[in-house]
Amino acid sequence: MRHITSAPCSVTDEDKWFVYNMGFQVARQGEAAVRDALQGLQGLPGGPHDGPKKIFPKLYDRLAYDTIDNPDYDDFRRILRSHMMETWPLGVGDELLGEPVAERRLHSVRSAAKATGIDQRRLRKILAAEGIVPEEGLPDAWQVFDAKRADAVLKAAKTLITAKDFAEGINASRSQFDLLFAGGVLAPYLSSVEGAGTKAVWDPADGVRFLDSVFVGATPLRQAQHGWEHISKSAARLMIGPDIIIRAIQARRIVRIGNHADFDGYAALYVYHDEVSSVLSPQPSSDQSIELFSKTVGIGQPIRMKRLVRNGHTPATELVHPKLKTRQFFISRDDADAFNQRFYTPRTMAQAHGKSRQSMTATLRAAGVEVFSPDGEDYGPLYLRQDVDRIITQTSENIIKE
Repeated sequence: MRHITSAPCSVTDEDKWFVYNMGFQVARQGEAAVRDALQGLQGLPGGPHDGPKKIFPKLYDRLAYDTIDNPDYDDFRRILRSHMMETWPLGVGDELLGEPVAERRLHSVRSAAKATGIDQRRLRKILAAEGIVPEEGLPDAWQVFDAKRADAVLKAAKTLITAKDFAEGINASRSQFDLLFAGGVLAPYLSSVEGAGTKAVWDPADGVRFLDSVFVGATPLRQAQHGWEHISKSAARLMIGPDIIIRAIQARRIVRIGNHADFDGYAALYVYHDEVSSVLSPQPSSDQSIELFSKTVGIGQPIRMKRLVRNGHTPATELVHPKLKTRQFFISRDDADAFNQRFYTPRTMAQAHGKSRQSMTATLRAAGVEVFSPDGEDYGPLYLRQDVDRIITQTSENIIKE
């Protein structure tokens, strides 16, 4: 529909038959035709930096979110995932069908230019001279290449930039940049920092590494719902510097990180304030409320976690609430360890095995592994860890044999 209108989502109900027919005429020709159609959409105005929701508006949300639990769409999800992995310069902090990207595989000329501070035209000539990209071909935003293969070339071509340009590169305001610099989480490439505000002593690659370090495992946020705060606001509420939160993120003490879809770079870095407050409280405690622990491990409805505790499937510790002075159940560090040793949620098993939630749940479904539901109780998408590890190990061994 993007070939016909810039607003596919505005199609009226009475014209939906036309949309369905267009999709059918492509899909009936097989996977190659679907991939050609996806590639054709990438030839329209817009680049990967605009995000998949602009390039594949309705299609992306339908596959990434709306039909995520419907196995009828698995083949289409697989095709779109594979296509994006082969043609998009996805980096840490980006998302792939609702899942955070853990490692950059491809750079585009545009993304590499941003990471090195080199003019795009000059960088393309350098890469072309090394045989990494053609001199002419796809636009810089879509001309991708193997990031590891080009690593040495990019390092050799490094250009230092000013603090102002560095702040813009990570999409932080000048006041936010100054706080990060003062807190020691950002430092200039050259040892002499006198006049760092005007001199080109900053390495843009350091900015990329900084963003990678705080976005690992980030949850894609379509909108900042209740509890999510930009890191700057969360720090201000606790009257601490953002560097304290950042160090806790890098040390994996704070794990519930959000990547806001409407922003880029540092502006997209959101944290779940209750977790930040719990971890960085002046009187820190390893105990978490059931609600906070549920959200941390990816159980969307805390009532399911409470049901799990009440029915004796996982331990909890009864304590006096420090403010309400009533006795409530909390999850201690030992309780959390016991839960994680017995169970996986889609989030925790994806983190443990380095695979997407969708691919893992599809593998489990194909192997006949059902969610944990003794006596028909609803605990949500919860799996016994021993079942998941066994199936994933068998699948990996079969792939090696093949």
